[in-house]
Amino acid sequence: MDKLISMCSDVYQLKPSLVLPVLMGLGADVLRRAQAIPDISPLTIGWPEFLLTILARARHDLQVEPPCTVINAKSGYARTNRSPVLEHLLRSHTNDSTRGGLSVTFLTTSQRPGTPSFDGLSYAAIAVAAGQLSLAAILPVIGQSSANVFNITLAGTLLSNAASHLLRRHQLKQILSAREIPEKRRDITCITSGNGSAEAVVIISEGGGVRIEDLAAGRANNLGLGSTLAAATLILLWTIFLLALTTLEPVDAWWMLVQCGMGTAYTVFAARQWRGPAALGFKFAEKRVVRADKVMATLMKAEEIEPGVGSTLLPIYFPGPLRPDEELWWAERKQAPKAAM
Repeated sequence: MDKLISMCSDVYQLKPSLVLPVLMGLGADVLRRAQAIPDISPLTIGWPEFLLTILARARHDLQVEPPCTVINAKSGYARTNRSPVLEHLLRSHTNDSTRGGLSVTFLTTSQRPGTPSFDGLSYAAIAVAAGQLSLAAILPVIGQSSANVFNITLAGTLLSNAASHLLRRHQLKQILSAREIPEKRRDITCITSGNGSAEAVVIISEGGGVRIEDLAAGRANNLGLGSTLAAATLILLWTIFLLALTTLEPVDAWWMLVQCGMGTAYTVFAARQWRGPAALGFKFAEKRVVRADKVMATLMKAEEIEPGVGSTLLPIYFPGPLRPDEELWWAERKQAPKAAM
């Protein structure tokens, strides 16, 4: 028992510099996923490596895996998605995959995506950050630490949100770079994870909306000079922050490790969430979901609602030959517009 107490005492006297690199390494990978859609961030020390990766690549195109496919329903042209915004838009409409079948969600908009709104995850981040700052403020009062814990927690929280704000501005720049849909024109874009997936999203962009294909291309992912200098400055400030951690007394250092652990726990939680349209900056005027236990039945319903949608998705979900009755149905649908003329 005495030996155990002695070991605990020895661990308590250690500096957190032996543990912080582990949190930094683990936190950076999770942070890339959690901040694919930049948002408010509590104190977490995964930011330095995250910013270094962005700075080294000179671009911010951190995709969610596996990537989805974006298809123009009129031309049939397909491209691999490079936008986390569209990936989250698709995944946020995922239904219970254990039910089988396929669901197709139709979303109609005539507005350009704008500034994202707060959602539950945003408020959770605020709550965690407030909890970190409150704990840091209470500890000196009850004699458990010095004021350095609060000062460093506050500095780390400001640095974390400065980094997320930089990423959010850059992502908003990408959204604004998409071309606007002219008046009296409609662009219909399908988003799917491919054969075997249980969901697909169809975005109908009317006059005033934007070309979803431009977002998928990620044309404005490159960092500009201003963003590069800002990222470099933040890396320097984070280096100073980490050096300040190593100068703390053991009791303060371990409390800071608790604070960083809280931030990492939130980051893991955020990395498992998919953001909805409002948090992505989209405003959809209409939403309609088509679902059936048979994939073919869903595609037929989708084709009836919006001609061209079902036929665009058909070769993805059914790359092989169709049954005779199915071939007849699609042939008749293909001839219907010509007969109407």
